[in-house]
Amino acid sequence: MPNLPIRDLGSVGVITDVDPFNLPISAFTRAKNVRFDQGNVRRSPGFRDITNIGIQWAVSGNSTWLIADALFQTAANSAAEVALFETTQINGRPLGDITDTGDVATAADSIAIAYYLDWKIDGLSRNANLLDAHVLYIEDVFIPYMASNQSSYSTYYNINAWSPVFTHGLYNANGYDTVVVISNTFDIHEFSNGTLTLDFSPSASSSTAQVTATSLANVQYLNRADLAPIYRTPAMSNFTSLVNWPSGFTCASLRSFGDFLIALNTDEGGSSFPTRVRFSNIALANNAPDSWDASDTTKSAGFNDLAQMDTPIIDGATLGSNFLIYSSDQVWLMEYVGGTFIFNFRKLFSDSGVINQNCVVEVEGKHYVFDQKDIYVTDGVSRQSIVDGRIKDYVYSGMDTSAFTKCFVQYDQSREEIYFCYKSSDDMAEFLNGDGCNRAAVFNYRSNTWSFMDLPNVFAGTSANVNSVATYDSTSLTYDAAGGTYASQDAGFDRHILMLGQAASTDGLTNAKLYGLDGINENSALSQALNTYATKGIKLERVGIDLDETQMPLTGYKAIRKMVPQFSTVASNKVFDVSMGAADLPNEVPTFETTVNFNSDTQYKIDSRSSGRYLSYKVETTDVKDFTISGFDFDVLATGRR
Repeated sequence: MPNLPIRDLGSVGVITDVDPFNLPISAFTRAKNVRFDQGNVRRSPGFRDITNIGIQWAVSGNSTWLIADALFQTAANSAAEVALFETTQINGRPLGDITDTGDVATAADSIAIAYYLDWKIDGLSRNANLLDAHVLYIEDVFIPYMASNQSSYSTYYNINAWSPVFTHGLYNANGYDTVVVISNTFDIHEFSNGTLTLDFSPSASSSTAQVTATSLANVQYLNRADLAPIYRTPAMSNFTSLVNWPSGFTCASLRSFGDFLIALNTDEGGSSFPTRVRFSNIALANNAPDSWDASDTTKSAGFNDLAQMDTPIIDGATLGSNFLIYSSDQVWLMEYVGGTFIFNFRKLFSDSGVINQNCVVEVEGKHYVFDQKDIYVTDGVSRQSIVDGRIKDYVYSGMDTSAFTKCFVQYDQSREEIYFCYKSSDDMAEFLNGDGCNRAAVFNYRSNTWSFMDLPNVFAGTSANVNSVATYDSTSLTYDAAGGTYASQDAGFDRHILMLGQAASTDGLTNAKLYGLDGINENSALSQALNTYATKGIKLERVGIDLDETQMPLTGYKAIRKMVPQFSTVASNKVFDVSMGAADLPNEVPTFETTVNFNSDTQYKIDSRSSGRYLSYKVETTDVKDFTISGFDFDVLATGRR
C-alpha cells in the first residue's frame, strides 16, 4: 500500500461526536475558521471594519484644562502611563507639561487634549502616532475616573457610554441600505453612507431585554421586550413610538405574518400573558396597523391564548403561508383561515422549541432552529436534527448555559450557510473574556457539512448592502490593507453579512464595531480594512485514521513516509503549517512531529517518519489568507503487526 489518495476532502466536514477511528477518511475531528464547499476546504470569511461604535461625549464651556487634569490624574497611576501621556503628540501638539494636579493647561495643551479625546472617545479616525492601548486606557481608566468624580467634573462634560446589542438592515430598493444599531438603553443609531448618527433616544434604562425587528407593508418595526415598539414609515425620517399601540402593553417579540403584526408573550397594563398571541388589524401599504382592539368588531384585530403551552412564548416566524410559534419546549402552528376566527392554532411539537429570540431562520421553505438541546430543521410537519451524531455533544458541552440570551442565528444566502452563534468554552475557543458570542457552528445546507468559526464578542447579525466604494482621494488604506476589487467597486449594492461586536480589551478588541464578513484575498467585495484581531487563524485536524477502508488490520503498524498536498492560494504568503502524527491506541492522544512550513509555491511534498496504528495530521496557518485544499496523497508503509 505505497500510496493512499484522499480526495473530495470537503464532502464530510467536521464530526466531533463519533470516535475518530469510526469516521470516513475525508472527515475532520476538529475544524474552525474553514468551510466545506464543493468538495473542497476553504477559508471562512474574515471580519472587516465597517464602522467603529464609540462612546458619545461632549465637553461644555472653557473646561479643557479640567479634562486634562482628570486625564493626567488617571494617567498618574503608573510611571509607564505618565510617560505615555507626557510624550504622545497629536498634530505636533504635546499632551505633557501638566506635571501636578490642578495645573492649568496651556493653549497648546488644550488643542492637543481636544484632539486626543476626540480620537480616543469617538474612535472616528486613527492617528498613526497613537497606540491601540490608548483606547483601552480611555475606556478602562479615564471614563470611570470621571464618573466617580462627578462633583469636580459633572458640569463640564457629558459622557454617555453605551453598549451595542442589536443590529438590523433596513432595505432600500433605490440605493444603499441603512443599518440600525441598537444600544442597551434602546438608543437607535443609524449607519448610512459611512456615518453613524443618533435616530431615536427614549431615555430608557439599560436592560438585557431582547430586541426583535420586523417589517410589514414597507414599514419598519423594532421592539424591546420591556418597552413599547417603535416604527418608521417611508415618509418618516426617524423612528418613533408605534401609533395605535395599546398604552401600557409590551411583548417579548413583534413579528409580521401576512397582512398582520403579531405580538407574542404580552404584558398588558401590568398583567402578564406569557402564552398570548395578539394580532393587529390588517395593515395597509406604507402604514402601521390602525388598531389592536380585539373588541372592535369592525376590525380584524384579536388575540388567542395558547392554554396548553406550559412555558412562555419566546419567538415566532413565518414559514411559507403559515406562522410557527416557539416556546422553550413547544412549537405551535398558526394558519390564516379567514372568517370569524381569522386564525387557527394547533400544536406541532411538545418536546422541542427555541433557545432565544432571533434563533429561527427560514431557508428554502424550512425553519432552521437553534434549540436548548438540539439544532433542527422543520417543514411545519416533521422535524429532523441536523447535529445529532455529528457535533451536538461538542456544541452543548462547551456552551455557556448562563448565556442563552446571547444566542442568535444568521442566514448567509450567498455562501449557502447558517451561523448558529453562541458563547462557548470549547477546546478551540478564542475571545473568552467577552459577554457575547465567541463561537458559531456553521452549517452549509447545500453540502450538508458542519464547521466552526471564531466570533469576536458578537451580539447580533444582519444582512445589508453598505457603501464600500473607496477612491484614492477618500481612503487612507494602503492597497494591501483594502479589500474588494476594482470590479466590486462597480457592484456596490451586493448584500453582505454584518455582525455587531462589543469591545473586549483583554482579547484585543479595542472598540465596539460593526463588522462585515468578506473574503480576504479573493471573492472580496468590501473595501474596508480587515480586522486582524477579530479574524483568527484556521485549525484543521484529523486524528485516529486506522485505514480500515484499505482492509488493513487494526493490529497493523503504519508509517507515513510523505504527504503530497493539493493546496492553492492567491495570497502572497504561500506557507501552510503542516504536522503529522500517530498513536498506538484508539483513544490515545497522538504524538505530532515538528511542524513543517510547507510552501505551496515551491514545494510539492512533506516528508514524515510518523508511525503507529492510528495516524493523524493537522493544518494551520500563522497568517490570515484565503486558500483551497482539495486533497492529499499519503505514502504509507505497512510495517507489520505487534
